[in-house]
Amino acid sequence: MQDSHCQLNSLINEKIKERVRRDNCFDFIRYFFAFSLIIVHFCTATDTEQFWFVTGGTRVKAFFIITGFLVVYSYIRRNSLKVYFQKRARRILPAYIVNILFCFIVGICLTEKGLTDYFTDSQTYKYLLANLTFQNYIEPCLPGVFTQNPMPFLNASLWSMKVEVLFYLCVPFFVYAMKRWGKPLIIVIIFLLSILWNELFDYLYNTTGREIYNLLQHQLGGQMIYFFGGTTLLLYFDKFCQYLKWLFPICLVLYILSSRFGVWQLDYIEPLTFATVIIGTAYYCRPLNFLQRYDNISYGLYLYHFPVIQIFIHFGLHEQNIILTFVLSFLTTVVLSLLSWKYIEKPIMNLSTTVKNSSDSRN
Repeated sequence: MQDSHCQLNSLINEKIKERVRRDNCFDFIRYFFAFSLIIVHFCTATDTEQFWFVTGGTRVKAFFIITGFLVVYSYIRRNSLKVYFQKRARRILPAYIVNILFCFIVGICLTEKGLTDYFTDSQTYKYLLANLTFQNYIEPCLPGVFTQNPMPFLNASLWSMKVEVLFYLCVPFFVYAMKRWGKPLIIVIIFLLSILWNELFDYLYNTTGREIYNLLQHQLGGQMIYFFGGTTLLLYFDKFCQYLKWLFPICLVLYILSSRFGVWQLDYIEPLTFATVIIGTAYYCRPLNFLQRYDNISYGLYLYHFPVIQIFIHFGLHEQNIILTFVLSFLTTVVLSLLSWKYIEKPIMNLSTTVKNSSDSRN
């Protein structure tokens, strides 16, 4: 086991591991994009004109970049595949399952159908099974729930969870492949395959107009280029830090030209330019590091904001006062996120630490 651990760690040396662990503002970045997601989904769900400068797609890219950087680092620095998967499961599954059950209970309270019809409708159990297995696209709705809302979905933000979980499952294979055949080769192969995936389904969607191709374009293969954008910067973190004062402004300009001004020739390098902006900000904007002192509830914000917004829309509050609806939606989401962290996420994560310490003391 120790030899295997040394092999994994050879992808990044001890000096780099320490630099990665130093103060950063990933918490601030997570909160910024979580807040952006709430605004985007609020405007979409209420059929209001978008007024925020960060799109939902940008948020997804940013989170996958951060995942590619931090989760691969987490795997590399551990000496056990079992510990890695336990840590990932404890972090995401309990709060996710409770969120699905929360939506199910919301359905009981707000369904237009009678309770007997609600509990005997196959759609109810199709929803539970599909969402508990991260396949929310199969059934995103509950019978008689939010049917009068502009969007009838219980939680439209959960689509990215299945991609996130697939990334977790792929990490050990990526690390093995890079150890076996070298970092540059695997990085280039994955970038090329992801570009081909995007181009193929973009072509099929534009030529046929079938929505299935648009959906497939944004799944694992299409998002892999952003995940590995973050991973690439981790694996070459020493070079990244060495040249960041030149890379950051150049990449920022290139990213703006690509994402805001539609310079399509830059699309192929956009994942790396955006990753440089995100990771560079995380390590070199020290005034934003203050959030490290506090518990991070950004996962709860992601999980709860959409059903909360839908509940207020259901009661028509947005038709009376759109600003009040947003404020109440945001505050309610924060409260639920705090409760989720205090009573679900943090205790289970602490249990993981307690079990590990207890095991260590017996060995």
